[in-house]
Amino acid sequence: MKRIVVIFALLASFIFADGQKSDGKPEFVWPIQGLELSGLITSTFGESRKDHFHNGLDISSVLQPVRSMGDGFILYSRYAEDNPFEDERGSGNIVWVAHKNGYVSGYYHLGGTRNELVKNQTQVKAGDSLGISGNTGHSTGGHLHFVLGKDYGKTLLDPLSYLPPVEDTMPPQIANLFIHVGENYTNLNDGDNINVSKAFPLTVSIIDGGIKNSQRRGIRDVKYLFNGEVYKKANFESLQFDGSKWKTKDGLSFDDLFFKDRYLVGVLNLKAGENTIKVQTKDFFGHESERNFSINITRISGGN
Repeated sequence: MKRIVVIFALLASFIFADGQKSDGKPEFVWPIQGLELSGLITSTFGESRKDHFHNGLDISSVLQPVRSMGDGFILYSRYAEDNPFEDERGSGNIVWVAHKNGYVSGYYHLGGTRNELVKNQTQVKAGDSLGISGNTGHSTGGHLHFVLGKDYGKTLLDPLSYLPPVEDTMPPQIANLFIHVGENYTNLNDGDNINVSKAFPLTVSIIDGGIKNSQRRGIRDVKYLFNGEVYKKANFESLQFDGSKWKTKDGLSFDDLFFKDRYLVGVLNLKAGENTIKVQTKDFFGHESERNFSINITRISGGN
């Protein structure tokens, strides 16, 4: 991903030689249109993907026209037809578009072959068809994964902050709190009594249902309070490449925020007696949820 960012920075800055930046948000259109998108958004920006952040937005669809999110130029494309003897890459067939003011957008898992617009490497308008949604690459079902970046790809953005709003009726659900000991984990209920010898990772399960419970999406904001004090907070609106890692604007990497595919509260050194953990969260449409956990701890010898 780092190499692609550098290439995009060079190409896009050459195409848009003025290189002007703007603090105002551009107007983008949805790359899939004519469908009830509220129920088709399956994954959101910043979710866990086992060992990395999900860098875009997923819309369940197949054989639907995929449209440019805004005016710009075809920046890059790669299709299986370019090298039919090469193993298909994770992103499958892909097209990138460069927009003004340093914005870029990418469209993954496309079906079919390049259309004439992409073949001609020409200028595009918002809503122009770039191809069709498919199931190419590492994809478990027909969908479009699309990415939005700025500063020529050095910063990745939550597309939902830049697109027309869609319906969302359900607040995030804060489910279970877990303590992890090695490869094992235990569900902690409010009021539980447990024995500990040292600090262990605590994680929490949080999902956003959107408009139906079958949608199990990520969140935009989370804050953890440990024994009444703010322990950690994070916002998932953007990711910046910092050194060798992608980080949130709070400076937190994937390993700071996720553990065993759940949201990481922290590696907490629980004190003897009552410990409280409060989880506050907000989804991508502003719905808020909060949950408190109280855990009674007995310290045993053998740890820190």
